[in-house]
Amino acid sequence: MSLSRPSLERMRKQQHQIQGDLDRTRRASSQGRTDLVAEILRAVPEDPVEFCRKILGFEPTPYQANILRDEAQFIAARLCRQSGKTFIITARILHKMLRNRGSWWAAFGPSFRQSKQVIRKFTTHLLKLPKRWYYKPLKTKIELANGSRIEAFPNNPDTIRGPTLNGIYCDEFNFVANDEDLYDAILFTLGTTNGDFIGSSTPWSRDHTFYKMCKDRDFDDFSRHHVTWKEAVEPNGPLKKNILEKIKKQLATDPWRWQREMEAEWSEDESCWLPQGLIGQCQDSMLEIRVIDKRHSFWVVK
Repeated sequence: MSLSRPSLERMRKQQHQIQGDLDRTRRASSQGRTDLVAEILRAVPEDPVEFCRKILGFEPTPYQANILRDEAQFIAARLCRQSGKTFIITARILHKMLRNRGSWWAAFGPSFRQSKQVIRKFTTHLLKLPKRWYYKPLKTKIELANGSRIEAFPNNPDTIRGPTLNGIYCDEFNFVANDEDLYDAILFTLGTTNGDFIGSSTPWSRDHTFYKMCKDRDFDDFSRHHVTWKEAVEPNGPLKKNILEKIKKQLATDPWRWQREMEAEWSEDESCWLPQGLIGQCQDSMLEIRVIDKRHSFWVVK
């Protein structure tokens, strides 16, 4: 059926009007994003310590402030247990993401489950921001309104070789099994963006890239942070004096563990049957533990 000339003319006018509405909507949306990016830059202080005070609502400890204000491209943070290393490093990265629109970060851990825990820590910080500054957080990804994002990646060198990233954070890096292959992939991934790398961990094995980052002369370009329980105990940190005394007493027969966990120093138990480096090589980051009954039995699946 053919349309009359007036009908065709009305259709053309309707199409022109719809296209005009779409163009105006796109321009308004683009202007809205531009205004929001400008709002974020105005509101977020350049100093990350001030960002934590004014936006996130907490006062960084002296050692946390040192990590926050460290502008080195490569950082190795060797901290004792429960000293807030993941908490403060995720705050530092969030500050960088807010101040640098369109940046892309990756988060790694010894397993994919632990990589996702880093994203969960980011989510606690997001709750302190205005809701219009970020999109709904996912289990493996957080995206900000200025185009910056961070994603959790499996501990696999093949997954990191494709993306062009502005920064990479490896949490509990000394417990990552395939450390040399992973770090090799990381270096080339950051090569085109001149991006940042942050590795944090409690000590485990000397036969590891993280140990070299903290001790080896070939890694002298790393900015190194070392925090023991003495710096992290109240009132200068989150650790409680009374529980520390009990832990030290209970570990009196295992001084190597106290040295690793609370002094943040490498120590090999002289009575151990298998060396820690060999144990680390036997880890598979893609395995998961699933509870199958009320007595917490479990199986491991791929």
